[in-house]
Amino acid sequence: MNKNLRRVWAATASTAVISALAIVPAIATGGKYDDGQEAGAPLGMLNVILLFVILPLGVASIVALLTLAPGWTSAARKSTQGGFLDDPTLSDRQIEAKVSQREISY
Repeated sequence: MNKNLRRVWAATASTAVISALAIVPAIATGGKYDDGQEAGAPLGMLNVILLFVILPLGVASIVALLTLAPGWTSAARKSTQGGFLDDPTLSDRQIEAKVSQREISY
């Protein structure tokens, strides 16, 4: 087996093990309910798609939008210098101190 195929098998196996470990507590009840506990109404297919597909994608899209949007403005693009937004060393704004030799006393 080549190296890439081993990586794929390792990733698949580890994902399967983690998924199985996450499912075990749900299976452990065995369909038995405690006293007074009743099963709720089952979710319809549209509700499942909305809750587990559309809603997470919407939240991820909003986070991505809020993260990427500031870089879309022209002011942010113009202030970029050498890969940084506003040079962190402030080398372009430093003022040279004018100290004469006679002001320094030992």
